[in-house]
Amino acid sequence: MSGECPFCGGNNIFDIAMYDAKFCMDCDKWLEDVCGDPECTFCAQRPYSPSGVLFEPPPFPRFNGSKDWRRMNYQHKTDGAKRHTQRYRI
Repeated sequence: MSGECPFCGGNNIFDIAMYDAKFCMDCDKWLEDVCGDPECTFCAQRPYSPSGVLFEPPPFPRFNGSKDWRRMNYQHKTDGAKRHTQRYRI
């Protein structure tokens, strides 16, 4: 994004849509304060610093990959059942 950081004067300003906030990459600070609402889906789970986004798990459960795991596990079970049926055919 264009603009200048009020803390360090750098031009490396980015926006993280997941938290609906802008941050400066040079000084690793959020440029917007949290709203203070504990029910806010954006601010309540926001890490202390923007670099924490890289090391903390995502706050929304839809990003945890459980659907992929269930799909792959189903495929594993289905393949195993086919192999069992082919092996012990009468």
